[in-house]
Amino acid sequence: MRLHIFGVLFFSLTILCSQEKYPKDVFSPPLDIPLVLAGTFGELRSNHFHSGIDIKTQRRQGLPVYAIGNGTVTRIKVSLWGYGKALYVAHPNGFT
Repeated sequence: MRLHIFGVLFFSLTILCSQEKYPKDVFSPPLDIPLVLAGTFGELRSNHFHSGIDIKTQRRQGLPVYAIGNGTVTRIKVSLWGYGKALYVAHPNGFT
């Protein structure tokens, strides 16, 4: 019984201590319209898992897209495979 309690306590503390602190009020939405997702991260596609999010634009084109926070553009990539059109921004807090 003691071993069981110790195991549960150890597991609980490991979970609590391993969680990264997510910065609050650092990021903002990339569009000036309500965010509605068309595709979510990790959703199952026909032959792979989706590795990003797709945001609906209310059937409008030409909307300005903003960086979600201060940072530096570190890479621009266009490909028929993988991420497709991708812009990488390195933020001062270590997120990309």
